[in-house]
Amino acid sequence: MTHPTDPLDRLVEDYLAEVARATAWLPAGRRDDLIADLREHIAVARAELHPPTAAGIHTILDRLGEPAAIAEEARLGEQASGGYSPPAPTISQSAVPRQNPPSTATLVLGVLLILIVIMVGACAVTLFAADPDDDASSVLNSRTSQTALALR
Repeated sequence: MTHPTDPLDRLVEDYLAEVARATAWLPAGRRDDLIADLREHIAVARAELHPPTAAGIHTILDRLGEPAAIAEEARLGEQASGGYSPPAPTISQSAVPRQNPPSTATLVLGVLLILIVIMVGACAVTLFAADPDDDASSVLNSRTSQTALALR
């Protein structure tokens, strides 16, 4: 296979090479037919470009779809016709995000946060504790006592 020197031809050949790699599992005859059909479709659409540009070629290729999508359609077509089909793609373990256990620093910070909350609570209780000389707190204490007696 010779490599085209025209940049527009190069775009088309690179696209078709990607499709060929994505469909490498197809029998050679079926893959060659698929590539020939795509090449013909591209040639017809390219003939309508006046003037032919890289943007126009990209539009044609985008409309055909990603090579992986074309390979998937071919796989489904092969399965429907009872022909050869590779196993469906699986997600590799490296593609699945792993959940890392919390680091030691995270655990220490969590414990410190809990201790701070407990200390603030203890300080609040100490600050707002009943003072026998305070009239408001004695009223509160008597109401609390009355409520406790009423609940019994």
